Amino acid sequence: MELIKDIEGSYSRHGVEAGGHQSMIDGGDSLERHHRIFQTWRIIFGVSCVIAVSLDPLFFYVPLINEKNKCIELDKKLRTISLILRSVTDIIGIINIILQVNNGYTDKTSGEDIDPKKIPRPWLYFLIDILVLLPFPQVIILIFFRELRGSKSLNKRKLLTSFVLFQYVPRVVQIYLSWKDPKRKANKLTNKSPIWVKAAFNFFLYIIASHVLGAFWYFLSIERETACWHRACEDHKECSESSFNCDHNFGNYTFLNDFCIISPPNTTPNTTFFDFGIFHGALQSGVVQSKSFSIKFFQCFWWGLRHLSSFGQNLQPRNDVWESLFAILISLFGLLLFSYFIGNLQMEQERKKEEEEERIKMEEKMEIEEKKRTIEIWMFKYRLPVEMKNEIMQNVDRRLERKKDVFVENLLRHLPEELRNAVKRYLCFDLLRT
Repeated sequence: MELIKDIEGSYSRHGVEAGGHQSMIDGGDSLERHHRIFQTWRIIFGVSCVIAVSLDPLFFYVPLINEKNKCIELDKKLRTISLILRSVTDIIGIINIILQVNNGYTDKTSGEDIDPKKIPRPWLYFLIDILVLLPFPQVIILIFFRELRGSKSLNKRKLLTSFVLFQYVPRVVQIYLSWKDPKRKANKLTNKSPIWVKAAFNFFLYIIASHVLGAFWYFLSIERETACWHRACEDHKECSESSFNCDHNFGNYTFLNDFCIISPPNTTPNTTFFDFGIFHGALQSGVVQSKSFSIKFFQCFWWGLRHLSSFGQNLQPRNDVWESLFAILISLFGLLLFSYFIGNLQMEQERKKEEEEERIKMEEKMEIEEKKRTIEIWMFKYRLPVEMKNEIMQNVDRRLERKKDVFVENLLRHLPEELRNAVKRYLCFDLLRT
């Protein structure tokens, strides 16, 4: 709360009131202090956004298949952990909204003149922050997913699932916006950062994307098996309206084993009644039945990393729009991340090339300045007239502009004949006089 009060009291509507020179100094110190606090908060919030993206997929691992009773149950321990972690990131998000509202969703703490055209639209920032806080995973995965009944609810379930995936769009935008200004203010440091830092960041993006896609594959695999159950129950009244929720599932559904056949490993999948498509591997390995989070996480993470790195080339989706869209999404993510890496590599090469060119220019400039300084010392030593000095320097400058070298040790040979003779006469006359 102290941080909120500091930010709230940092500025008034009409700025700092005039109250003498001392009050202006105090106001400047206060402005700088609050600016540092606000920028620190922006970094904290940016880190929390990145953590939130990696924590949200935990909700996908909460449901699991009870193959014996043919129902869906929840991993209660993982559910509790997921809810607590999500609550922490949501609280940070709410605090950020309060701070941003009090600061007008603009960079009031920068102390710089801002072009009105560059000020972001407050409603857009506010809308993104609200979309991120909507409890889609908590409500859709933990409540609605197990309660939808009958085969007619399959499309509704897919639509609700797409909302969970859609929430990653404002999350990514929020991360970009939260890091945009700190990155801009530290632009010089960023440009000088070694290439391994950018490579590590690109690797981190691959890890996060693989984690999210793998978790989503796990969740869709459970959805795919329940879709088979609902399809098989269309001709069986005892389960036609069942939600397959283990909390109130008391029927005998062993007949589903004859319809929803999961082929053993290293065998051709049986698609006579139902085709599990790209989710057959999760059902075949039994990962959707495991209560071990480590087994589920690493198996699904490996799947996501494998297909993301290959741009989804090994995926063979069935004739289903939603499954095809998921496969397309994996391919697009892989291409985008690869393009981002190649783009960073090219930018790094261009930056090094520009630095090398700048270094060569600086060396040439320093060499030219050194030659000019030596010539000026030589002219001062022999007390050449001002008009002659100016004419000599003009000739030297013209020669240097044409990228021609100037030998200071034999300067006279670079001068026009008339000027060269004049300098010789002056030097010889000066020697005879002395």
